[in-house]
Amino acid sequence: MTKEQLILQSSLEACRQRTQKLRYSINKNAYLFPITLAQLTAFSDEQEESIDALILRYSQCVTMIQEQLFRGIAYLEQEDISDKSNRDKTLLMEKLGAIKSAEAFGTAAMLRNKFSHHYPEESAARIERLNLIVEEANFVAASFDEISLYLQRKGFVA
Repeated sequence: MTKEQLILQSSLEACRQRTQKLRYSINKNAYLFPITLAQLTAFSDEQEESIDALILRYSQCVTMIQEQLFRGIAYLEQEDISDKSNRDKTLLMEKLGAIKSAEAFGTAAMLRNKFSHHYPEESAARIERLNLIVEEANFVAASFDEISLYLQRKGFVA
């Protein structure tokens, strides 16, 4: 294996671990969804913390896929992405066959961005975002699986 493949293998393993934690959070919190305003205001500290962990793990997975896996794939595919936006990188990943839908992954990234700009007074908007997270988190986990299979098919990782 080349140095770049070893780096990608390490990134893949780190993302695999984070994705396992994301799946755990999805399953742990599934009973809370869909969330209503009344539920949101009545959450215990433990439930709030558990939802926060789900959001954090979701955000971390999206970021790791974009910043580490997409970058590693582009390098090994000899694609220059130095001047490309995240959207362009995602479109490239679809074109290469690493993911099925750049549009769907872009939606997952947009939701991640919305969580990073959370303001407490926006309860209705927060509920809307929270009610999307389980579906989007499942999509991100499935995207990780697609990327893993792609990397194995291409012989980029063991």
